[in-house]
Amino acid sequence: MDGLVGKVVVVAGGGGGTGRATARLLGASGARVVVGDVDDARAEEVAAAIRGDGGEAVAVAFDMGDPSSTTALVEAAVERFGRIDGLHNVAGNPAAHRHDGDVVSTPPETWDLQLRSHLLAYAHACRTAIPLMLEGGGGSIVNTSSNAARSAGTTRIAYQAAKAGVETLTRHVAATWGKQGIRCNALSYGVVLTDNARAQLSEEFFAAALVQTWSPRLGEPDDVAGLAALLFSDRGAWINGQVIDVNGGMLLTG
Repeated sequence: MDGLVGKVVVVAGGGGGTGRATARLLGASGARVVVGDVDDARAEEVAAAIRGDGGEAVAVAFDMGDPSSTTALVEAAVERFGRIDGLHNVAGNPAAHRHDGDVVSTPPETWDLQLRSHLLAYAHACRTAIPLMLEGGGGSIVNTSSNAARSAGTTRIAYQAAKAGVETLTRHVAATWGKQGIRCNALSYGVVLTDNARAQLSEEFFAAALVQTWSPRLGEPDDVAGLAALLFSDRGAWINGQVIDVNGGMLLTG
């Protein structure tokens, strides 16, 4: 991918799935990558792979549920590379889905966990990164949303609400700091066959999802990585405030 050489990008949740694929592509394209993950061994594995391919990368242990950990991850980019040009908020918390049902059955603690994990953690990362990006003349933030934010559903109401909040956060950042050189976009996923998805979801679920997808297959992490890399690159310099569907056409209506 052109337009990434020398850029410093933090991938908050880069140890697996689409975060891992994006970190690897950024590294291969000449970006300097800070890989954050709750599993520090996975983060180091990704960083080592980037270095093994001739790129620059460091791994940082990162817990999205701990604001101080989020701050430390973002600041690690400046400490190690002297600046931050990009932030990819991609981390998720599968445990938060456990008791997330409809609005009547979902307990308050699940609402709290989903919002902290999938909205407030992203907001805190933005809060930390934006002043540092402004010092360097701007940057790009790419948040992770989900088609669940805009599709009707009878379950995971707290997750849906959190991701709808991420899309609002994305537009807010773009509108507030766009004139100062900060771009903020969100990628809204359909069904992507990450390791976590394969472990948590049934073949019946995948079959039903494919029926609703205007594509011959479901998504793979590399499908997301290419678009994320574009949004961090100079090639994506005029894309701001957008929520972009990466879903094989799943939300199309006939």
